[in-house]
Amino acid sequence: MSARPCVRPLWTVAFLAAWCAAGCGDSAPPATDAAAAKQHLSAALDAWKAGGAQADLAKQSPPLHVLDRDWEKGAKVSAYQIEGEGQALGAGVQWPVSLTLTNDKGKTASKRVVYVVNTGDVVSIARQDADF
Repeated sequence: MSARPCVRPLWTVAFLAAWCAAGCGDSAPPATDAAAAKQHLSAALDAWKAGGAQADLAKQSPPLHVLDRDWEKGAKVSAYQIEGEGQALGAGVQWPVSLTLTNDKGKTASKRVVYVVNTGDVVSIARQDADF
């Protein structure tokens, strides 16, 4: 039998070192300030109500990245109401919002949705729908 170098222990050591390094780095992102999150959410909804585009919000400072399927589909918001005080969700804050929307055919509907806002160098606002 020829001597074969032992590859398994080397691979195991490399894997464990990488795994430990991943867990030993920076801690989780800081929690989002609820007041700042509400302010960013209001700014995004105001922009939508005024006829603005999601892409325009990404160009401001700090950039606001908004994920909302109705906005993407061209629906207009005529009224909104941010409800409650916000609830922590991971590093972000979730906010229930009542929306009054008008689709491209002129049909108006009211919806109650939830947005999750994360702040930092970039602000992300994502609508959480049960029907995804």
